[in-house]
Amino acid sequence: MILGFIAILVVSGCTSNTTPPSTSKPPSTSNSVVLQLGAPAPDTTFTTIDGKEKKLSDYRGEKVMFWYFATWCPSCIKAAEVLEQNNDKLNGMKVIALKTYGNAGYNGPTISEFGQKYSPNALNYDNWVWGDASQQATSTYNSQNYPDIYFLIDENGILRGVDGAPAATLNKIVNFAQG
Repeated sequence: MILGFIAILVVSGCTSNTTPPSTSKPPSTSNSVVLQLGAPAPDTTFTTIDGKEKKLSDYRGEKVMFWYFATWCPSCIKAAEVLEQNNDKLNGMKVIALKTYGNAGYNGPTISEFGQKYSPNALNYDNWVWGDASQQATSTYNSQNYPDIYFLIDENGILRGVDGAPAATLNKIVNFAQG
């Protein structure tokens, strides 16, 4: 319950901030992870579309958009299309597009089918990584299992932003990528 509260707090309380919050921290328990802007992004694992296990820390040194989507989600479909169309504005920022664990509770197309239909070029972009979020990754970054939520992480592994609906918040993403 507390972990869910923390996730809601982070998503709702930090979405429009790109600077670290005040020194007050939300409550924490020993088995929960507190995501806080300006703090290190917790390391986590995921499996790429081609079956390789990767860690978020493998991308240290690069700006990262860590995006959780569901293959049945209408706003995720739009996000995939808009992000692909605007990839040139992302300055090579790594887009790690992960199907949230269990596809956020609903059936839907595979990641490959989703990519082929809605962003076929992005399946081949060097700066995109498609995959499945592990249960641990979803628990850490998306405990409520919301589709279409993303995290902006700088080159040093520091969490700089969190928001939803990339298609609607593209300017925030582009500003981060170009800043």
